[in-house]
Amino acid sequence: MRGDRVTLTTDIEALGTRHKAGDQGTVEEVHTGGHLTVRMDDGRRNFPAQDEVTTAQR
Repeated sequence: MRGDRVTLTTDIEALGTRHKAGDQGTVEEVHTGGHLTVRMDDGRRNFPAQDEVTTAQR
């Protein structure tokens, strides 16, 4: 999953940054419990769960 492009399926707020459903980014890390570190296209990180994104594998 690392390196995959993802699209958020729900609005997410983390570290004071909001991203809306439909925003896209690239998975940087996969964590236990189904959480991800995603570098969003605006350059900021977000931390959605795997069930809060759709994946387009590269």
